[in-house]
Amino acid sequence: MIELIKKDLIVDWRQQNPISGILLYLASTIFTSYMAFRGFISIEVWNALFWIIILFTAITAISKSFMQEERRSLYYFFLVKPQLLITAKLIYSFIYLLALAILSLLIFSILFGNPISDYLFFVFNLGLGCLGLSSAFTMISAISFKASNRSIIMAVLGFPVIIPVLILSISNSAKILDQTIWAQVQGNMLTLVSIDVIIIALAFILFPFIWKS
Repeated sequence: MIELIKKDLIVDWRQQNPISGILLYLASTIFTSYMAFRGFISIEVWNALFWIIILFTAITAISKSFMQEERRSLYYFFLVKPQLLITAKLIYSFIYLLALAILSLLIFSILFGNPISDYLFFVFNLGLGCLGLSSAFTMISAISFKASNRSIIMAVLGFPVIIPVLILSISNSAKILDQTIWAQVQGNMLTLVSIDVIIIALAFILFPFIWKS
């Protein structure tokens, strides 16, 4: 499994166009938002813009995670168990998206100011949101990989899966920015953890059947 994660890292590093494109998209989107909202951004707008950028970064970075395996799918079919392959993809996608999210947070804090009072609490919620988004898009990418109309399937399947993750993540971060204590957000956090676990479990259940089809 570690070798598969290393392989994804090496492939992304050698094919620098996707990474460069994502970083360019990230920087240009944040800077455009800064030019549009400079001088009058509120905490609510800060929170909304931040999660919008995280969402579209996840779509750009994670939704094509299985597309690059098209030439190697037969090779993996005989050498790698599907459970190991999906585990490596889930771990790599989560680390990748979390790194981009933290980079976005740093740039956001520089340009828009920093309303966060409890960094540990905020980053914990950010990690749960990134876990849900990365797992959902990885699972949907695996499903659409075997289909003919990939873009349509991505849109149809992706929207209902990511909506609960987004609603809870945005709601939690808004309360954290409003300096809400842990006890008042604990229920939402546990629900978000449960949704993440369900998405990951579905990926483990569905992927072996998809991979062998």
